[in-house]
Amino acid sequence: MDIKKEAARFASNLVDENTSVGLGDGSTVRLLSEYLIERMNTGLEIRLYTSSQQTLEFLQRRDVFVNDISRTDVLDIYFDGCDQIDGRLNALKSGSGIHTMEKLLASMAKKFVIMGDASKFVQTLDPVFPLVLEVLPLASAFVQRIMLSLYPQCTLTIRKTPGPEDKPILTRNGNLLLDCRFREWPDLEMIQVQTKKITGVIEISLFYQMVNEAIIAGNDGVARYAKRNDQIHLLQAI
Repeated sequence: MDIKKEAARFASNLVDENTSVGLGDGSTVRLLSEYLIERMNTGLEIRLYTSSQQTLEFLQRRDVFVNDISRTDVLDIYFDGCDQIDGRLNALKSGSGIHTMEKLLASMAKKFVIMGDASKFVQTLDPVFPLVLEVLPLASAFVQRIMLSLYPQCTLTIRKTPGPEDKPILTRNGNLLLDCRFREWPDLEMIQVQTKKITGVIEISLFYQMVNEAIIAGNDGVARYAKRNDQIHLLQAI
């Protein structure tokens, strides 16, 4: 069984007629896009938006119109993948470095749905994945000093291009990506509050208390979880 494909197929059925749909980044999102295109070709009317340049190009190659996110202030539903999601539906999205755009669409959405395979659904986040800060270039040294004062045991690295050039990677907003690795994850609420207060930090890759639902696919099938009143409930399993 193709686990990602099953998660994407399941997610596609959550999209209703005449709704605004946000799409994030990653292979599962691209699979979801394929299913949505199939439905659109048979009459489904939806408005698509995306936080990802790769997803945008993927849709454009298939002659699918993608709306300008700056022209709306609300989405009905937003789908994205993750590096990990914990038992309280806090998600970590560190890989692509576009978490500021992803958070914008997630915040605009009435419902934010994470898709992932069962290996990504964990009780607590694994420190193998870093917390990523998008940082103003001029604030780089300052942000690193404050982070080390808050978390002396963390390791900080400016993300750079591989190879001999070794240049800092810049986001679409022209900012740096600062990878912060912990031996063990500190309290997530504390991270959320403390890092967001640092002048020069644009956004962080921890999606704390933002996810409404998670679609998790494994060898035993697909499960849909939802957060209600700070409790996680199994809504559906197939």
